[in-house]
Amino acid sequence: MIKKLPTGISRGVEFWDLKQFRADCYEVARTIHAKVLEVREGGQYRNYYLCRMQLREYHNCSSMNVTILLNNQMLAFSSTEDIQFVFFNVPLLQAAFEALGYEVLSKEYLETDPTEEHVADLSAEELKDYRYWAPNQIGQIIFNNWD
Repeated sequence: MIKKLPTGISRGVEFWDLKQFRADCYEVARTIHAKVLEVREGGQYRNYYLCRMQLREYHNCSSMNVTILLNNQMLAFSSTEDIQFVFFNVPLLQAAFEALGYEVLSKEYLETDPTEEHVADLSAEELKDYRYWAPNQIGQIIFNNWD
């Protein structure tokens, strides 16, 4: 079944409360014994919030930095803050954020090629942006730096 993108998702219209997101990131960090490095709000061109977190002793690594992206209560995990995100699954973080009511998107979904069915519910302005920027992954629509 194709999961359609909700209206407004590419524009960040319904931003989650930054104070709440920051508090939730610190709560998750306490729960899993991680460290919050920073929390940033969406900028002029960025339609998402982000949190950089350091996981300690994760999968035989001494530590690992994760960038947590948030757009409209949808979360994703990336190894970079660059425009071309490298998405991945982090079950430990997924469980902690889902317990707080967030929807965590899988690497597989985020890397899916978007189809007309995926974008059917986007607004006319969003469809114009979609066609102009021509993203090749669902994740690039949800988390973007379009102007």
